[in-house]
Amino acid sequence: MPKPLLIYWDTCAWLGLINGEAERKRQLEIVYENAKKGHYELWTSALAVVETRRLAREKEDPKPLSAENLKVLEDLFRQSFIKPVPMTLDIAEHARSLFRTTPKLGKWQDAVHLATALRWNVPLMHTYDAEDLLHLSLSLSCRNGEKLLICYPDETTDGPLFAKKA
Repeated sequence: MPKPLLIYWDTCAWLGLINGEAERKRQLEIVYENAKKGHYELWTSALAVVETRRLAREKEDPKPLSAENLKVLEDLFRQSFIKPVPMTLDIAEHARSLFRTTPKLGKWQDAVHLATALRWNVPLMHTYDAEDLLHLSLSLSCRNGEKLLICYPDETTDGPLFAKKA
């Protein structure tokens, strides 16, 4: 079997998948199913584990939140084709630098996601964050020199995997 394609998922992709968001569900499920088949590995920062802290249906629920729903969230990130990586000091420092120097990068969390993808040489990032991330497509390089393509996941047709770009 060929080596799987590495894809970085920003938190909004995880939330779109776990919550079955109508406008994102199909594309995310196709990518996710292909990852289950070994075609892709889905990489993310451990920060996404915290950001994916509740299901949409729990938004108005008082704490403590359901242990049953917590298990759903925990199980999501504990699969062999999903690669959550820790935020190490080098990633944190790079994220801080990216946040301080990159115009239109308004959220420090997105800087962490960028720094993580770049550190681990994950050349593709799926996100729906047009304001902070999509405009940076192909402007940053991974440690191995490869440009980071940041795009919407798009497998709704028989066309290219990454049909929509910023």
